Amino acid sequence: MTPEEIKLAQYINKLSNTHVNFTKLGEEILYANNQARYVIDSLAFAVINRAIQVTNGYVTLANTNNYIAAIPFIRLQLDNALRFFAIMQVVDANGFFLYFMDGKPVNQYKSHTGKRLSDGYLAIQLDAVFPGVLRLYKETCDYIHLSRQHVHASKHFDKCEVTLSVMDVDNPIDAFSLEGRAPGYFL
Repeated sequence: MTPEEIKLAQYINKLSNTHVNFTKLGEEILYANNQARYVIDSLAFAVINRAIQVTNGYVTLANTNNYIAAIPFIRLQLDNALRFFAIMQVVDANGFFLYFMDGKPVNQYKSHTGKRLSDGYLAIQLDAVFPGVLRLYKETCDYIHLSRQHVHASKHFDKCEVTLSVMDVDNPIDAFSLEGRAPGYFL
């Protein structure tokens, strides 16, 4: 294995164990404040559950080198962060949660500054707290919507493969970039 492949394997292994941390976080929320329940707790539990499932899906696909299918899971995980962050951007968290639970579009709800809570807006706001989020949002959107990334992946080359460039195992936001083409797909 190359050093890059070793780093990637370490990163995927670390991801496969994140359910332990998510479970501990859920327990901390459950037992906080003498087990008092708050609206934000329900959203937190949904995010935790979805994060575990999305991570498991990503790891399963990454372990089979199916990165074209795995990369959208990064965007789904980012969606968890954006939705959870959204509740902190509104004046009335309870009202927002009820709106959300009614199945109404989050992007129509307004922030405390009067801006609509679109994914793009939330990504910009979250990027101010966690630099790199906006870049990650833009790059992963290319894998959700049919884009040039899918055209590149559909071309056949004799020795082509998708590689995930891992610069920093401990900081996945800075570790995302995709190079190459997916093997076995033909134009």
